[in-house]
Amino acid sequence: MEPDDWEVVMALESSSSYQRAWERVTAPRSPENCREWLKREAAKDPLDDNFLLAITDRQHGGMVGCINTTQADPVAGRFYLGLAVAPEHQRKGYAWEAGILLLGYMFGERRYQKAQAYVHDFNEVSQAGMLAFGATLEGRLRRHDFFAGRYHDNLIFGLTAEEFFAAHGTAGPRPSS
Repeated sequence: MEPDDWEVVMALESSSSYQRAWERVTAPRSPENCREWLKREAAKDPLDDNFLLAITDRQHGGMVGCINTTQADPVAGRFYLGLAVAPEHQRKGYAWEAGILLLGYMFGERRYQKAQAYVHDFNEVSQAGMLAFGATLEGRLRRHDFFAGRYHDNLIFGLTAEEFFAAHGTAGPRPSS
């Protein structure tokens, strides 16, 4: 993501459904605060496996969402995956394509063994997406997050490299002989 993406990020952050998907509703930030945050994100070392990337529309240009990895632990071989697409761009394959690319990279190039994702119990679209990637529902954190006046369960999905490649093919092109 680049500092110039601040308007799209601010629009995403102003959506309560987006904020609820990320576990908490926050006070709005200023445009300057958003630009500074994106400046710091864009300046991160590319070898750090905790990153935030823009999902863009190849045909029309422009950012439509974001995908990130957090808590990447190369020793244990696991990381957490997060995806968000602006409501007007949902159900067009952006999250699917970005997820397949990122998972293929993390498993096939960075040698991670497992991806995990937390999804709220009411977020059926994200649950279906994780299952489509090949993930398994591994657990439920009951009454884990509080917002909108009540507690919500958090579902834990896990996906191993072997499960991903079995569902979606090899890690990349085979070397030519």
